[in-house]
Amino acid sequence: MKKYRIAFFTADWNYELVESTLHGLKQYVDEHPEYQLCVFDCFGKEGSSQMDRSEFAIYDLPDLRMFDGVLIQGSQIVNRRMRETLGQRVRAAGIPAVTVDCPIEDFTLLRIDDRKAQYDIARHFISVHGARRLVYLTGLLENGCPEGDLRMQGFLDACREAGIPKEDVSVFPCTWRTEDGAQAAEKWLESGRALPDAFLCANDEMALGIISVLQSRGYQIPGDVLVGGFDNVNSAELSSPALTTIHRDCGKVCYYGMELLAEKIRRVEAGGTQDMPDHTDFEYSLILSESCGCGGAGHPDYIRGRYYEQTRYLKNFYTAQDEMAAELFEAVDLQELMAIMEKYQGVFGCDTVWLCINDYYYDNYDKQQWTQDSETYGKEMVLAAFGNERNTRTGGRRRIDPYGRFAARELLPAELMEKERFLIFYPLHYNTYSIGYLVMNSISEMARLNLHKSIFSFLEIAIENVRKKCLLRQFNAVLDDLYVHDSMTGLYNRHGYDRFGEKAYQRFLAKDGGARILFIDLDGLKQINDNFGHDSGDEAILAAAAILKTVFGPDAFMMRYGGDEFLVITSDGDDDLIEKLKQAVEGFNRFGEACFTLSLSTGVIHAAASDGLTLEEYVEKADELMYRHKKQKKTG
Repeated sequence: MKKYRIAFFTADWNYELVESTLHGLKQYVDEHPEYQLCVFDCFGKEGSSQMDRSEFAIYDLPDLRMFDGVLIQGSQIVNRRMRETLGQRVRAAGIPAVTVDCPIEDFTLLRIDDRKAQYDIARHFISVHGARRLVYLTGLLENGCPEGDLRMQGFLDACREAGIPKEDVSVFPCTWRTEDGAQAAEKWLESGRALPDAFLCANDEMALGIISVLQSRGYQIPGDVLVGGFDNVNSAELSSPALTTIHRDCGKVCYYGMELLAEKIRRVEAGGTQDMPDHTDFEYSLILSESCGCGGAGHPDYIRGRYYEQTRYLKNFYTAQDEMAAELFEAVDLQELMAIMEKYQGVFGCDTVWLCINDYYYDNYDKQQWTQDSETYGKEMVLAAFGNERNTRTGGRRRIDPYGRFAARELLPAELMEKERFLIFYPLHYNTYSIGYLVMNSISEMARLNLHKSIFSFLEIAIENVRKKCLLRQFNAVLDDLYVHDSMTGLYNRHGYDRFGEKAYQRFLAKDGGARILFIDLDGLKQINDNFGHDSGDEAILAAAAILKTVFGPDAFMMRYGGDEFLVITSDGDDDLIEKLKQAVEGFNRFGEACFTLSLSTGVIHAAASDGLTLEEYVEKADELMYRHKKQKKTG
């Protein structure tokens, strides 16, 4: 059976509509095993802010040339530039496309008759309930999507047909949000004008905002004023009063959108054209309910059941989230964080979850070192899985090995992309820079209650907290290294001696029964500085340090004791060390190109545990021997 991969783009600012849509798409995929659907969802809205741009980055993730078709829920993507950019990419890929509710060039359009639907609800308020003074709240009117304008025109059609004077009709330009409805109600009340007969809104969210404000001021709905909405989201049915609205089944609309897309794909495969007429007559229904005085309280058992179900789910969700939080913010690295997320995977309310992290984010915790635009995805992704893959045949689970890498254009490792048929991709970002994305292979239970945005934000903060912890450890390690090492030579300094000198000394005593202490001085440093300059003096110090590292090796403890003095604590097993040191100095002088002659004076003493002396006492004795050596050289 040939497999077809479809991309679906939406924005989750109205979660109830999107959640309904996803169930319709999932049903189609379940009934058509030859189709794989990849959903690219985000919580961006207008796209004008940096945060919105970070959300919409998920749209740039898929390489559309790897897909057979595209379905876009255009009305949810309210930003015109985002829709136009998607349209350009689809046309460049040369694949069939369908858009829902909002026209896009060269796409087949599927939508209900918004104008007629809004006319129907307005006509009901006017003709049945006698409303003559009406206020209308619009959706967005200037974003290239005609949905808002068509609904407003339907409302005005009903008013004109009923002969309602223009002065009795008020129109408030809005943007679909609950806050718009609340603000409109506040402004109307503050104006001192009498309430209109009815508030009609281009969607339910604004209508619910109006109801909330009016009820808080003591007004009765529908006793004092009628309210109507559009969309029939769950909140409209469960609100008190239940909302009179327009019902359109978003799941069925997008299910039919997949059927249209499949037909376009079949036509292309048969060598024909993919052109198809738009479908603007998809079914809708008028829901008459309490907010206009139609219908009784209705469905008490259903509402009670929904309330109980949601209350129990929320209790379990927040209990698990609190327990997870207590552990999560103690995580010291990404591996520990992933183990905690796997433990609490049930919080995500879906079958399997994969976290894909940008390679540049994973490889370098210091964002100042990132070599690309941090709002975008890396060329490679790191699979930091905290969910286990379910085996649909046996019902068991197979652990996915984390931290494997794959090309970002592949979306997931090939074995997963071949196996999964329904995938939802959500962006993960902290402020304005991208972390990666989250992938789910089923519809999250969180989506129904709009909790997924909250838990994603929680996860983003937790991952960023781990990044900062790791970065802080890196910085502290660098500072600690600088604290105990000489900045010029890289040998230990006095702080390093205090911390590690005694430990090295005791290690050699335990291993060999003794140790060798060398106190070394660079002869004639002042003359080198005076005759050749301080750069040559620094070169002499570096040359002496390099010789010590070569002769004594990494196991020895070596420090720059003073400006031109060095201390070495090493094994007592090699009797040729002094000779090797002498040969190394002679080799430097013979074959090097320095303008000075390097000379070292050395004091060596053997330390034994049986002597009962401290390290400091041995160092003093080695220092005395070094000065004797230096004096002998001067006398000679």
